[in-house]
Amino acid sequence: MRGTGRYAVSRLLLAVPTLFGLSFLSFVLGSASGDPSSKLASAGLPPEILPTPEQIDAVRHRLGFDKPLLVQYWRWLTKALHGDLGRSLLTHRGVTDAIRDALPSTIELALSSVLIMVVLAVPLALIGARTRGRWLPQIVRLVELSGASIPGFFLAYLLIYVFAVKLHLVPVVGQSGWKSMVLPAFTLAALPTALVARLLQSSLVEVMREDYVRTARGKGLADLRIYLGHAMRNAALPVLTVLGSILASLIEGAVVVELIFGRSGIGNLTLESAGSSDYPMMQGVVLLAGVVVVLFNLAVDLLYPIIDVRVRLGARS
Repeated sequence: MRGTGRYAVSRLLLAVPTLFGLSFLSFVLGSASGDPSSKLASAGLPPEILPTPEQIDAVRHRLGFDKPLLVQYWRWLTKALHGDLGRSLLTHRGVTDAIRDALPSTIELALSSVLIMVVLAVPLALIGARTRGRWLPQIVRLVELSGASIPGFFLAYLLIYVFAVKLHLVPVVGQSGWKSMVLPAFTLAALPTALVARLLQSSLVEVMREDYVRTARGKGLADLRIYLGHAMRNAALPVLTVLGSILASLIEGAVVVELIFGRSGIGNLTLESAGSSDYPMMQGVVLLAGVVVVLFNLAVDLLYPIIDVRVRLGARS
């Protein structure tokens, strides 16, 4: 337990500078979108009247844009640590409040996609691993390749055409009940499902060649019980290593999916802020996405000693 504790502490300590670096990167990327002082100074003026240089300088000074970048970053960081990410240049609303209102919809979409991914990826991997050399794995491989290669926007429009326009089974856009979640969730889950199924299938094939599997078979255990009770736990380890990338793909895909299906969420918030050069909102969204990925990877690292005894033994040594 002492070695495992050191392992956990080392991962936690590594996450701290990563989060600070992420916050600086998100701030710099937001600031690189341009100085909005001129745009802010012209707010409230008739379209034919341009703000004077003195008015622009006054706005720049009031907002602290005339300070060095590191000074601006420190002021922003200290406020961010207290939950204040600034105010939107477009709506003048608090960035934290806007993210808080948009986040539940994106979380609902992401969790639905993860549920679909697990429900589909595990059976596909089991079928592909257990029935090698037959026609069924060829169909599984075709499904996996299709999910990994079809662009998300094309799949979204294809699903809309078939299930909404032709069959009238689900609504095209909006957020009206669970039916409106079906198409966006399947669209967002397609690529992660294909990746996880392919990786889990390959890992299962390798694990089933291990000595302990032969021992289990020698004891007369059924194949399905060996797969689920013995092989799946070790086969899932390679999948854990790519979960951070999968989560990042979900966040990235949510931007396109929410736009196509007319859902309000972090994706729409990102597009609106990017289109209007609303850099405080962009900084907040980028920081949120990065923190979620870092914390998720940290959780995966902390799960490794629980799942894989070799990590515990390495930590102790």
